Amino acid sequence: MNNDLKPTVALIYGGRGAEAEVSLRGAERVLPLISRENYKPLAVFIDKDGRWLCGGGEVTPAFIGGLSGLYREGEMIPLSCAIPLLHGDFGEDGVVQGALENAKIPYAGCDTGAGAIACDKAATKALAESLSIPTLPFRVAVNTEGCIEAEEYLGYPLIVKPCTLGSSVGISVATNRDELTKATERALRLCPRVIIEKYLCAPRELECGYFSANCKEIFTDPGEISCDEGFYDYEKKYLGVGKVKISHPAKIPEDIKRRIKDYTARLVRAIGVRDLCRADFFLNDGEIYFNEINTMPGFTEGSLYPEMLKNHGVEPLELINLLIQGAIERGA
Repeated sequence: MNNDLKPTVALIYGGRGAEAEVSLRGAERVLPLISRENYKPLAVFIDKDGRWLCGGGEVTPAFIGGLSGLYREGEMIPLSCAIPLLHGDFGEDGVVQGALENAKIPYAGCDTGAGAIACDKAATKALAESLSIPTLPFRVAVNTEGCIEAEEYLGYPLIVKPCTLGSSVGISVATNRDELTKATERALRLCPRVIIEKYLCAPRELECGYFSANCKEIFTDPGEISCDEGFYDYEKKYLGVGKVKISHPAKIPEDIKRRIKDYTARLVRAIGVRDLCRADFFLNDGEIYFNEINTMPGFTEGSLYPEMLKNHGVEPLELINLLIQGAIERGA
């Protein structure tokens, strides 16, 4: 096919948020997976100032003269669809999706509303509780006074997380008030709301993947991530600190496997997830606790999501191209 006639697919990566580096590393693996035979890939980088950059210049998503695409210095670059490979704030939370919808650009992944809900840990935990999905006891704080209330309600040890960040960014464990106050202050520098939970010292960390294409849904068998000590933090995930082991499928009883898949399905339906997501759970003394849901799972070298899909017969190349096909067919 003539390159000019191929649908143009924008891979959007980077971002203003704290997880830009994760997006960069994922984009390095995803960009080569976009079929050059069927599509014309276009790399679009969002920098820390929120500028959209493509081909050495700044662009703006726009709908002009009946064309949807990227506007640059008096010209339009038409787009057939976009893959917003973005994580956390200013990307996975519906912000960029809203810009794409305003420009009538079809895109893969969750829409604005579902992204905003799923990116908020407190909102998804409250929703999980309403769906009879167990979660660890938690409190939300907007200042250090709120963390003292959490201390009184939950007791130690505690784990403090920014409400709208993933990839374990800004997470700290606290075993006393001084640590709790400092952990809350650190998290509040990244997000105006923090979630404080009862900390489990050594739970098993399980993940369940979801993928939908061609009117068919997959809820993967859970996979497991384990590390040599402590929790699976940003340094272990992306900087190679400590020993991390990825197992799929996880060696767990059939009943636990079934319940995790059922809980994931309930959350997918209630939030309105489309195309893909990854739901994370803890398993502790036979009890399952929902942790969080990611509407754009990681695609870095250490990410479990692509491996889980491979075990269900969907290779990374097929996964990416099915996402593109679905976005184009769905339209803006």
